[in-house]
Order: sequence, then structure tokens, then C-alpha cells
Amino acid sequence: FTQHKPDRIVLLDVLVGPHRKFNAPSQHQVSYYKRELLVCVAYRSALASSFAMLCFISESMGLITLGILCSLVKVLGLSPIRRIDDQLIAGREINPYHLVYMCYPYYYLFRAIITRRSLSLAHHVSLPLDLLETPILYMYGPDKNVMFHDHQSVAILEREEREGRSDCRVVKVEGAGHWVYCQRPDVCEREIRKFMKSGNNAMGDAIEDENGNSKFK
Repeated sequence: FTQHKPDRIVLLDVLVGPHRKFNAPSQHQVSYYKRELLVCVAYRSALASSFAMLCFISESMGLITLGILCSLVKVLGLSPIRRIDDQLIAGREINPYHLVYMCYPYYYLFRAIITRRSLSLAHHVSLPLDLLETPILYMYGPDKNVMFHDHQSVAILEREEREGRSDCRVVKVEGAGHWVYCQRPDVCEREIRKFMKSGNNAMGDAIEDENGNSKFK
């Protein structure tokens, strides 16, 4: 990755922390608030436990565990999402077992924490150090109980945009929750096109075909 850096990065509703060498705009800005950390531990534990039951016992037990623990998280008021995201899930035909299999990242996250591998990974998972060379467009939906982004990183990207240091941008997409690209695809497409076209100097001139699709020379 260090030898093949992307020209631009688009991130949707999830934003990792800043590079450890980056100077934050404010020393008083925390990465995550206490309630956000509590909610993250609660729902991630539920999803990780469900996948563990699937791996070590059975698919059915994994599905049962997912239903029980997610209901408990919601009863305790620790669900990260709101009705807008619940309605999106309910309106789609999804194999319930697929939901359990989708929990695998949380299982491996907790396994990495237990084996202390997460300490070394934390040094590599961050925003790029040079945001002028690799600008970021970050879009998120505010209709959630907690945000899935590092607040220091958001402050850094907003400062980049405000002071014209780079092409970085932060877009708060109203009327959207976690699955912002499903709830407001029009806004996502417009902002991504704008972001990609702003980098034509580095990527070549953009042209549109007869269907309105952007292509780069």
C-alpha cells in the first residue's frame, strides 16, 4: 500500500482515527465519547458472540444468539442505529443466516484484541499522513444514536476543507442513517462525482458518455 497509494479515498459513515504523527486541530477533542464506546462494545460483543456460536456450535445457535443479544442491546438502549436503519433492513429480503455470517469482522476484532494483535494493527489503520497527496471525502448520516467516526479525524478533515489545505471534504447527509448510500444515493453519487472531478489535475480530464457516466482520460 505504501508503494501504491490511492489518488483519492471515499469513506461512507465509518472513519478511522488520524495518523499518529498528525497534529490534531484541538487537544481537547476526544476520538470517541464515553457513550459511543459503551454502545460499540455492546453491539460488537453481540455480533462477535453470534459468529462464535456459529463457528463452534451451529448456524442455528448463531442465529438464535444474534436474535437474543441484539434484542437485549436494544432493550438496554445501546443500539447504535435508529428506526430509519431498522426500516431499511426490514424492507429487504435477507437470508437470516447471511446476517450471522456478516458478523465475522467483529469476531476477528475481539480475537485480535485478546491475542494483542490489535495493538500492532492500530499503528497501520489510520488516515493517510499526507492528505494533500491522498485527499478523503467522508460522508455520513446523522440519524443514528452514535456516530461511527473518530471525532478527531472529522475535525482534521473539516480543517483541511475550511483552510483549503487539500481537497478533503466532510459531508453530513441529512435524512440518512448508517446506510447512507442506500438512503440517499442521489447525494452520494453527486458528491462522489464532484470529488473525483476536483482531482482531474492529478487523474486526467473527466468526460461523460451518452449515459452520463464519468470516465477519465
